[in-house]
Amino acid sequence: MKIVLKPLSSLEDIAQDLMGNRRKLYEILKEAESTVEEIIENVKDRGDAALREYTERFDGCRLTTFRVPPEDLERAFREAPEELKAAIAFAARNIRSFHEAQKMTSFFLERQSSMLGELVRPLRRVACYIPGGRFAYPSSCLMTVIPAQTAGVQEIALFTPPRNDGSVHREVLAAAFFLGVQEVYRVGGAQAIAAACFGTESIPPVEKIVGPGNIYVTAAKKRLQGIVGIDSLAGPSEVAIIADHSAPPEWVALDLLAQAEHDPLATGVLFSPSEALLLEVKKHLEREIANAPSPFGRTQPLFLYQVEDLEVALAAVNLLAPEHVEVMTEDPLTLLPRLQKGGAIFLGPYAPVALGDYGYGPNHVLPTWGTATFSSPLSVRDFYTFSSFVFPSPPDPTLEYETYAHLAHEEGLFFHRRSLLARVGKKLLTDIEQEWERT
Repeated sequence: MKIVLKPLSSLEDIAQDLMGNRRKLYEILKEAESTVEEIIENVKDRGDAALREYTERFDGCRLTTFRVPPEDLERAFREAPEELKAAIAFAARNIRSFHEAQKMTSFFLERQSSMLGELVRPLRRVACYIPGGRFAYPSSCLMTVIPAQTAGVQEIALFTPPRNDGSVHREVLAAAFFLGVQEVYRVGGAQAIAAACFGTESIPPVEKIVGPGNIYVTAAKKRLQGIVGIDSLAGPSEVAIIADHSAPPEWVALDLLAQAEHDPLATGVLFSPSEALLLEVKKHLEREIANAPSPFGRTQPLFLYQVEDLEVALAAVNLLAPEHVEVMTEDPLTLLPRLQKGGAIFLGPYAPVALGDYGYGPNHVLPTWGTATFSSPLSVRDFYTFSSFVFPSPPDPTLEYETYAHLAHEEGLFFHRRSLLARVGKKLLTDIEQEWERT
């Protein structure tokens, strides 16, 4: 793994060193989109038959049914180690308490004797995608299901890829059972996203799909956005750390490596005015990498930037708008108001990103690729729809209707104006017809 230690002479260095990686990712995503297009069309047209073919091709197993039997969920939880059960319960409690604070309610306003407002209603049915592969991710189950439950979603379906023997990670099944989710499908990849969107003979369609996944899952979500709701387009993990002389160098190094082990294209960057800290962090990185139990297949270097002061570090992080931001300085709270861009912010030396990954409270499904500029973490708000309503009363609405009728006239919308003035009286309708002829 390459480690680059250099002074940050200008913010253009950020564009050259890090933005290029994002451009590369967009090209990869574009290629993945062309790959998943055929998969999406096949699943849409052929349903379960296409799912079986893709599951055999990509996951190496033949399945006759996709839904995990309820008894398998119960067994996975019953046979799970007590430490895992306790960890799931502890994390779920923290995640739920945080997301309870995000709940929203309808509001109603009175204007004279009229009523208007906004109705907040939960989605009826959603899909939560849980990544698979070499590792199990029960934390992703908690992070996607709990906000949906908190919002009041009635039906929650989990999709997760099977292993080559057709089984699903027991840790994920145990978490699903703990949360009361009974609908779990052994389907992964772009084919799972297509099945959730369009439905198949055995899988009912959903209204929204949430959760992280690989580049093909992301490409499928991007392709189907607008046909089905999605949360965000997740890319490789990112962390930017702002640290001064007070930060423990070993902890900084470990936090950079914790993100690097997610993905070969993950971004890890440190900004510090302390040359001594940067040199110590570099030593710890080299030592940890040399002694790591498995090699890092990195294509993206770790960058350690020496900055003039913390103001420059803040400007650099706001330009990057990374998924995760850590602040290890003497007084991190003073920097918080000026951190304008970042999916999740971790303050102080005792707040590693890994703390948020597993259940301190906030969600770990976060915007990447700089989309924290305009996107937000997964939350309860993602599982609502909002409908406005108006209920005007009939007494003497003439002035308001005539005002809006004037705007309709200026926009050249004849029947908009007639529709408004019809509520006022026939005489004005006749007048407006004459006026429209004159203009």
